[in-house]
Amino acid sequence: MPLQPLPRDAAPYADFLVRRLYRPFGFSDATTLSAVLETELPIDGDLWIWADDNAKVLELLSRPELWRKYPEETARILDFLRAMCSGPFIFRRVSLPRLDHARGDARRGAHVHALMDVEYDLPRGSVSLGVRFHDGRTARNLTMTGNFVRFHCRGRRWTLDAEDAITESGSHREGDRLMLWHASELRFPPKERTHRLGRLTYTYTIDARSALVGVEVALDLDPGERVSDVTLTVGHDELSHNVNQVHYGSVRAEVGGEVRRYDAPAVPGEGWLAAAGGGYYGIVQHHIAGFAFAAHTRPLTPEALRGFSVVSKVPGELHWVSAWYEFPGERSGRLVAREEKALTAGGLYDRVADYAALLREASAQSRPIAFDLSISYDYGVEINAFAKCFAALAADPGIPAPPGLREELRALVDRYLDLYFEEFVAPHHRGGKTIFSRQLAFVMLGTATMLGATGEAAYRERLRTLCDIMLGLEWISAGMDGQAESGFLLGTIDARLVYADCHGAALLALVHAARHLDPAMVAPAIDRGLGAYFLQSTLHESDRHRRIDVVAVGWGDTAGGRHSNTAFWNYQAGLTLRFFNALRASPLPALQAVLARHAPRIAVLEAVLEAQLRLSAHACEDGVEIRTSWLSAETNSETQPWVALGLLGHPCD
Repeated sequence: MPLQPLPRDAAPYADFLVRRLYRPFGFSDATTLSAVLETELPIDGDLWIWADDNAKVLELLSRPELWRKYPEETARILDFLRAMCSGPFIFRRVSLPRLDHARGDARRGAHVHALMDVEYDLPRGSVSLGVRFHDGRTARNLTMTGNFVRFHCRGRRWTLDAEDAITESGSHREGDRLMLWHASELRFPPKERTHRLGRLTYTYTIDARSALVGVEVALDLDPGERVSDVTLTVGHDELSHNVNQVHYGSVRAEVGGEVRRYDAPAVPGEGWLAAAGGGYYGIVQHHIAGFAFAAHTRPLTPEALRGFSVVSKVPGELHWVSAWYEFPGERSGRLVAREEKALTAGGLYDRVADYAALLREASAQSRPIAFDLSISYDYGVEINAFAKCFAALAADPGIPAPPGLREELRALVDRYLDLYFEEFVAPHHRGGKTIFSRQLAFVMLGTATMLGATGEAAYRERLRTLCDIMLGLEWISAGMDGQAESGFLLGTIDARLVYADCHGAALLALVHAARHLDPAMVAPAIDRGLGAYFLQSTLHESDRHRRIDVVAVGWGDTAGGRHSNTAFWNYQAGLTLRFFNALRASPLPALQAVLARHAPRIAVLEAVLEAQLRLSAHACEDGVEIRTSWLSAETNSETQPWVALGLLGHPCD
């Protein structure tokens, strides 16, 4: 039965988070932290802990009455977020370790790592890695294959394919580590095969407690042949297969502090990037930072690295990248090239030196957990959470907090606000595709919070700049009544996509920005944005036999077509309600006029959203749980705080 009515007190929602999802865990071999898990029970076998979700929880707990009720838990979640901040990076998530056999046998099969899918066809010399998600975005991000050996012998240069000569392969476990290997018997000439070069072995090491993957290439030369100038390779093939948006556009390397770069050309073909002695290289996607893929590599034998051969088959996309390790002069015995690799699904990839240092640090650290080196999607929610904590402490001296915390929080806000302008705003002004609208919205909210708490003009100027960018993401089209309406786009990408959460967050940010800027600057956009909301009967996205009636946002395209995205998921409903409530609470006449024009429609939309939440609510002795949807079995670390904030807002907004 639906919960009647929904509590208008933040405590029951916070109680459930603290009592059911908040847990201690080992962050490093010497440090134990506590934070909120994604879900109370493992989902698909995983227990993930997200930085951005814990920032959403922290914003909720920074309400003064909750901070006083849960001072220890609030402090520990803040500690976790600070631990996820390092230099320019706010890292995405950590996971309790796992490395489970999923299918197949020792030669062909798959394992599930806490952060990756690992698939292998070792007789064919192929190992694939894919960043894991729970929302359908898991993909094959990197396939390691396409290798060869080059060498001089008997007066000429030879090139032998590694995969064609595989004779043995297998895998085995060593504690928390999975070892995959394949070995090739290399003979030449290719047809006669009368001379034996030696045995070439590729070994891949996956550790349940690490995001790093070890790669070793070892050539044991036959003592009967005199060979020289040997090249071993680490190949990366089928890079841009475009399934689930996997494609890559450039290779970046660090060589002696210098950054070298190869961009996939407009005309497909072959290329070369010299990187002799390089200590890092990355294969990088050109996309919004929080979503862009990359495969990072730390050569462990950099003295042998010469560079990269590159093949493009589609304009602007990489197909094959091969790292060349060279062993000049006459050679005998064993030749070895080693690397450590990591996948990310979000990053600041122009900061090549920072990634080189990051991989060195990750290799040196020992953790009891798997640490995702991707950046948080929503730097905005972390900035906003730090800002809300700062503002709450400034407004209520009775909140228990250690000396100096306010100053530290302000430093965190300013540090990552500076970084946001450097890494997102400045490239946007240069024409880059760097902006994600929901992230931008929460950067605006955090900036508005700091402006309200300090009154400093610098925050006002930054808020004005951010507001201008947000208004540039407004996509205006004609509604069904012929009036102009608009949706706020996902971001600065080619596709014209509007999502209910991004749209609601953008409008929420504009409402709060209006208090500090000229309301006339944003009121028309809020008016048009309200026009995009409507009630939709549709089929559930994963159960096409189930009809649902939901609040949605709609928009038109340049060809006259109509599109929509629903607020079926309760985190989207929470953001939408937070916008409606903020608009209602605004004292500004310009926004009250907008509210008056849309009040009847908002009343209907709110009734549907709140009915949806009541259907999703579950009261128990540990509090009130808002499940992720009315068809779902449990809540998660994003839904619960965003619904509570949607219903109640924050006193420091």
